[in-house]
Amino acid sequence: MINLPKRSRRFGVGKEIGGAVYVHRSYLELLPKIAFECSTLVSDMSTISVVKYSERATTVSFIDSPDFDDASEPIVGDLETVTFDGKVSKRAQMADPYIYHHKWLFVKDDYLGFDVESSKQRSRSWLHLDGIDKKRIGRLSYWTEHVVPRIGSASAEWLSSREMAAWLHVSDCELSHLRQMGKLKFEKRGRAFYYLADRNYVKETLDQPPT
Repeated sequence: MINLPKRSRRFGVGKEIGGAVYVHRSYLELLPKIAFECSTLVSDMSTISVVKYSERATTVSFIDSPDFDDASEPIVGDLETVTFDGKVSKRAQMADPYIYHHKWLFVKDDYLGFDVESSKQRSRSWLHLDGIDKKRIGRLSYWTEHVVPRIGSASAEWLSSREMAAWLHVSDCELSHLRQMGKLKFEKRGRAFYYLADRNYVKETLDQPPT
């Protein structure tokens, strides 16, 4: 049996790492008052998805995670860090960005932005895998190349283009070609394509000869 990590006991929501807690911005009010005070110094809160509260470092970071609701492991984008005494610093998204695992920890079970139960299942689907370098899984490149292809699909889930390409071991161009040939189930969300990762369906359709 796989034991899932627990949400922050102190706040009732949030992922705790190294003395800091990460929550979706909709739970900002559950953090100490200083977190809200720091938020008033951020240039544009409408772009923020994640709030990182670190009492030890006396900072609050406000992070743009542009695919938070859509990606299984959303990326860490641009961020602003505000100290408790009001100093602001900014950092742009990295070329090989960090990613968030277990994003369901950042929200409560009644969050409507994504399917929380599916996100928990995503965690279960890879926590049992061996041979994973835990020091490197926080980077998008390592995760996409070395972990995503090994994640099973006991219950089908929707993957982003980069995740699906890694899962199938194909290039972006080949993935687009498979989509255009009708070999993959997909849907378009805004400007992005998402694919249904169902091993049985994909194997069956890819094995069919062209008509």
